[in-house]
Amino acid sequence: MKTAARRSLLAAALSCASIVNGEVAQYCPPNNGDVCFRVAVPSSSASSGSGNIYFQISAPTTYAWVALGTGSRMSNANIFLMYQDGSGNLTLSPRKGTNYQAPVEDTSSTAAQLTLLAGSGVSGNTMTANIKCSNCETWSAGTLDLTSTSSNWVSAWRSGSSLATTDTNAVISQHDDTQQFGLDLTQLTTTSDSNPFLQDSTTDGGNSSSGSGSDSGSGSGSGSTNNGSPFVTGASGPNRTILVAHGVIMAIVMAILYPLGSLLLPLLGKWWFHAGWQAVTFCLIRQKLFTQAHTTFGTVVVCLMVVQPALGYLHHRQYLATHGRGVVSHIHIWWGRILMTLGVVNGGLGLQLSNERTGLVIAYSVVAGVIFLAYFIVKVWAAIGGRQRGRQFVNCASHTYPKMISPLTRASSKAVAAVSRLAVRNVAQIQMRTFIAPTVSRRADFVQELYLKELKAFKPTPVKDSDSVGQVSTFNLPQTPKSPEEADLASSLKEYESMAVEVEGQEGADAGKPAAAVEDWLVEEEEDDAHHAH
Repeated sequence: MKTAARRSLLAAALSCASIVNGEVAQYCPPNNGDVCFRVAVPSSSASSGSGNIYFQISAPTTYAWVALGTGSRMSNANIFLMYQDGSGNLTLSPRKGTNYQAPVEDTSSTAAQLTLLAGSGVSGNTMTANIKCSNCETWSAGTLDLTSTSSNWVSAWRSGSSLATTDTNAVISQHDDTQQFGLDLTQLTTTSDSNPFLQDSTTDGGNSSSGSGSDSGSGSGSGSTNNGSPFVTGASGPNRTILVAHGVIMAIVMAILYPLGSLLLPLLGKWWFHAGWQAVTFCLIRQKLFTQAHTTFGTVVVCLMVVQPALGYLHHRQYLATHGRGVVSHIHIWWGRILMTLGVVNGGLGLQLSNERTGLVIAYSVVAGVIFLAYFIVKVWAAIGGRQRGRQFVNCASHTYPKMISPLTRASSKAVAAVSRLAVRNVAQIQMRTFIAPTVSRRADFVQELYLKELKAFKPTPVKDSDSVGQVSTFNLPQTPKSPEEADLASSLKEYESMAVEVEGQEGADAGKPAAAVEDWLVEEEEDDAHHAH
């Protein structure tokens, strides 16, 4: 009973409001004044919570398609798509929003039941669709409260040539831009349940009102209205030009510039050029925080790249100190390789999110594959060349120098040999005059030189006549003997003979016998010699 009473009071209030307003307000997104929307809710539908609602979509014929939908974001929204059929009329297609693909026709049992009303079609340069929806208060992924003061709505559009088809499941290209906004449905009620767009005079919805939202399309629709306007401006989606620029820049950065920057160090050997290139490449990165996997993943990759300059600086300092790679060096190298790979993968997610044509996806994949193949080849070549240079450095005397600088080496060797010989000769001469390696000849020479020096320095003391007194005995020189005379010789001979007789006489006297015969020692010696000869 209380619920029924409340519905009756609400219906009466809405009826009074509709009588006061009497006109259906028009809303044109602030980021595109050519596309406009109008919504009307019959008081009977508002009081019962279900029933018909009416809305209008109008845009220039220079647009390929325009869409209006209910929901807080494009994903899972209940979308009403309008495009030309090629014969002056319009095609209306109920669709369900998806995350990463263009919305396709909703053929489920809860699909929106849409009807084109009178006044729809192409008139001059404007196409207008007056639409009645019989069940838009519920769909498979959400609901719409017909008495809400802050209902959520989304819109999107794409400029281009006419689709010119009556196929309700026609393939569409990605939107140029989007807009989320909120509606106060209590101010958009009408008294009759009929087409409200044939006889009312259009009023401006007051687009200067403020509101809140996010880039992800999850705007709450809350905000303040301006002069009683039922429209609350939400956040617009990113402009297509910005999206294209973002995609092109990030594809070039991740798939081309970063790999090329990594190859500059082994190719040119200039660390400062490599560091500058990568720093400029990092500055080209532009990301926003979205709720999609592509943008979230990309933001994480960009944040992780912030530490690469610091790791590169530490790697350079360590290389200068040790002339080799350490733990920091390998972290810097592999961290960069992993992030480059993730960046290229994220580019593919971005193409999927934007629902780009297959040709662009193939082109991106081919370019990324070629760049990474070149990167792999150069890295392998640099690694092999580094090992060969290391072996040549170790065996430079037998390999590198004879091939590269053999003339200079031979000249240097000759000069060194000549200097060595001269030095050896000088050292030998010095050693002859010193005791470095003493020999008998060197020692004799030294004694002789010392003796001569002493002899030259000796000065004898002068001799005086008085010096010999008491020291030397005096003597007289003997007189020269006289020549012997014959008498003297005769007397001497007699003395000799007497001495011999005396000796023989003494020997005979002592024996008293005749003298014994003396053995001939010469004969005995000869006999011994003859005996030994046998």
